[in-house]
Amino acid sequence: MDLELLQHAVLDSRDGITIADAQAEDLPLIFVNPAFERMTGYSCDEVVGQNCRFLQRGRTEQARSEEMRAALDQGQGFSQVIMNYRKDDTPFWNELSVSPIHNERGTVTHFIGFQKDVTQRMLLDEQLRSRNRDLESAKKALEELVTLDALTGVYNRRHFDDRMESLWKISTRTGETLAVFFIDIDHFKAFNDRFGHQAGDDALIQVAQTLAESFQRGSDFLARYGGEEFVVVACGMEREPAHYFAERLCQRVRELDLDNPDTTRGTLTISVGYSVVMPREVPNAQAIVAQADDALYAAKRAGRDRACEAPMAPRFRRAASGRDSAS
Repeated sequence: MDLELLQHAVLDSRDGITIADAQAEDLPLIFVNPAFERMTGYSCDEVVGQNCRFLQRGRTEQARSEEMRAALDQGQGFSQVIMNYRKDDTPFWNELSVSPIHNERGTVTHFIGFQKDVTQRMLLDEQLRSRNRDLESAKKALEELVTLDALTGVYNRRHFDDRMESLWKISTRTGETLAVFFIDIDHFKAFNDRFGHQAGDDALIQVAQTLAESFQRGSDFLARYGGEEFVVVACGMEREPAHYFAERLCQRVRELDLDNPDTTRGTLTISVGYSVVMPREVPNAQAIVAQADDALYAAKRAGRDRACEAPMAPRFRRAASGRDSAS
């Protein structure tokens, strides 16, 4: 190949090209092309005799520097995108590729480096990553709008319906018990009428927080079912701890000590109905929900401010008029 052609190719290249002496101590540069001079602001005379690492200003992370140094010590090439600094100290991203040059005996005599300013590409990549992060944040916010109750911050009815079906299928496969708790604030309509909707909203928030604090396992699932009703699903919970938790929920709400003259205690109370089943013993997830809902109805019929467990033979349906009379 024509050596003059090779010389013109190197001198006219748009990318920076450097040659370092692999036989000399600290691999000093012996040549840089005009593109390197334009890229860095340094003339050939200023950089010949120096190791090319001076462009890093000692600011490249140690692990990356050691990785590049190890490759050179072993006579190997490498490719890295590193931050370099021009003569005026302005930073730029340098896509650096270094390859060894061997003589006829196979000895590495020089290293040739190809350097490309990829600052614009890196900035665009960062903008893209930032935009993707923004999109992920927006997606998460949208998912929260779709799945969370706007007032209390717990999951909403729609998400409960989807999640309940999934939990039922999982428990059916694993053989774990599934406990479902229905919680209803007693005489809440009268509370709202007496103290106003703002006080009612505040009460709903406090009750939701109390429930959330009571069920903190990763497998526990709390949702606002609608109005003053909440529902909790606890995977793997047996009957005895379920009974304890149901009673404890009633006590925790009593301890809020919110006035409600329409209840027997004179403070805000809840009724809890719960069901603990082996999922394979019922036909579907809706049957478990219906069983716990029946137990809630029984708790309200028995005087409210108490917890009731669903009977072993659940009723899967109840008259709407019967429930309305107990609300």
